[in-house]
Amino acid sequence: MNTGRHTIYIKTEDRRIPAATGQTLLEAFIEAGIFLRTDCGGKGLCGKCRVTITGDSQNRVEKPDESEKKCLGQTDLATGYRLACRVRVKADLAMDIPDASRLNAEVAQKGLSTLFAEPAGARPAAAQQADVYGLAVDLGTTTIAVYLCNLGTGAVVASTSAKNPQALYGDDVMSRISAIQQDNELLARLQKMAVQAVQWATSSVCRSTGIDPLRITTMTVVGNTTMVHIFAGRDPSTIGVFPYQPAFVDEQAFEAASIGLRFNPKAIIRTLPLITGFIGADIVAAALACELPRAAAGTMLVDLGTNGEIIYRVANGLVATSCATGPALEGAAIRHGMQAVSGAIDAVTIDKTSGRAICSLIQRQAGNPQKAAGICGSGVISAAAQLLRAGIILKDGAFNADTNSPYLQRDDNNSPEFILVPGEQTQDGRPITFTQKDVRAVQLAKGALRTGIDLLCRETGMKQPDKILVAGAFGSFINIADALTLGLFPPVDENNIEVVGNAAGAGATRALFDENFSKHAGELTRQTRVVELSDHPDFQDMFIESLAFP
Repeated sequence: MNTGRHTIYIKTEDRRIPAATGQTLLEAFIEAGIFLRTDCGGKGLCGKCRVTITGDSQNRVEKPDESEKKCLGQTDLATGYRLACRVRVKADLAMDIPDASRLNAEVAQKGLSTLFAEPAGARPAAAQQADVYGLAVDLGTTTIAVYLCNLGTGAVVASTSAKNPQALYGDDVMSRISAIQQDNELLARLQKMAVQAVQWATSSVCRSTGIDPLRITTMTVVGNTTMVHIFAGRDPSTIGVFPYQPAFVDEQAFEAASIGLRFNPKAIIRTLPLITGFIGADIVAAALACELPRAAAGTMLVDLGTNGEIIYRVANGLVATSCATGPALEGAAIRHGMQAVSGAIDAVTIDKTSGRAICSLIQRQAGNPQKAAGICGSGVISAAAQLLRAGIILKDGAFNADTNSPYLQRDDNNSPEFILVPGEQTQDGRPITFTQKDVRAVQLAKGALRTGIDLLCRETGMKQPDKILVAGAFGSFINIADALTLGLFPPVDENNIEVVGNAAGAGATRALFDENFSKHAGELTRQTRVVELSDHPDFQDMFIESLAFP
């Protein structure tokens, strides 16, 4: 009998968790604080969230769809393997979770800003005690980063990051806002997903350092406006409709227990203030970490993420805008995209003699090298730039039909794709390719970002920035020459483009130590002039012009 509630028995850890009818296994796992690898965002493309459904339970789930058949193949399906993101619960189930499917703390470390070597500074009185800790959280649309800090010594003790599980409901903030508007109960579900991700990350860093979670007394959270609203349990729906006003812009404070965080129920959580519906606490934190208010006029801070945010220091103050760059720059929305973990392609070179791709792989465990598994954000930029330089991609983004490269082929939909790594050299035996759809995703991201930069310059009477600070999800790893090849930035001298890493995380960390940081953040939000791209009469024409590569 279908009661609407079921039990999933995980044999590998002798644990039972609840699940609702129609829920995917992945959603049920996340609610229970169990995180699997979901490099594709739970879309059935990466094949990383494998589970083994055992015994009679194999007869209690629907037959695999086409994405599962393609990812797993008949042999794995016959032995009980399924994808947790595709299997919907309709009855009690028993299963095993392979170790290879579990998310571990060896994930993309969103490095702190290179401008931020020592967080120590003015510290709150509570921080004078030894062994008191705080958490700084950068709540990104695609990636959530957590930094564990010793408030007494001023040290960042450990950090880790995980894919934001809310990606199950869309790659960008507008998709998640729309989902909430259509389902009143979804806000609480999305909040719980983010909370569970932070809880998982906190448990990971505490376990790796041997620190008692109860010694964590405070947390600072930054993120774009929608992410901050959802984390605080506030409806972001008004951000999605004109005039795009958030429910709040001021700093919020509440106890951890009020949103379901368990590491220390009495810990105080604070969110930094916001500027507008699409310019959030992340760029505020980043601007202060980079000391942008005191920088020379002509300095521009570009925070690259799913939602690109830009603040420009001009002669009479600060001017800001945002642009929907999409998740491609973080490796999402790319066929073989993944986080920057071991096995991810992070750089590509096209050999001039053979024409084949030579790929650099991230290897975080020297004694356990991994085969290629996919491509992360910096690898996406590198691959596109190299293919453009080699003439395999044309300036309009199309693959060059006249090239005779043996590595250019057609996929199952007869669309061109370039082989980066052949199947015999990959983890799952399937070739890793860069597709026409991937190129278009890069173009859309590049077009949105350049339109934001160029319009901000036009509105302030500047031809182009004198200096660009690059921050964001992959701001620690982007190759500036590749970015300039694609036209991601204006043709500024490469020496005047500085990579500053995750400045938003650095700002969140500083806020733990500096009792005046929130005050400065509030001042910055009030003094920054905003240029709304969506209202600008030249936006559409400039965006279309910006899609082509230089």
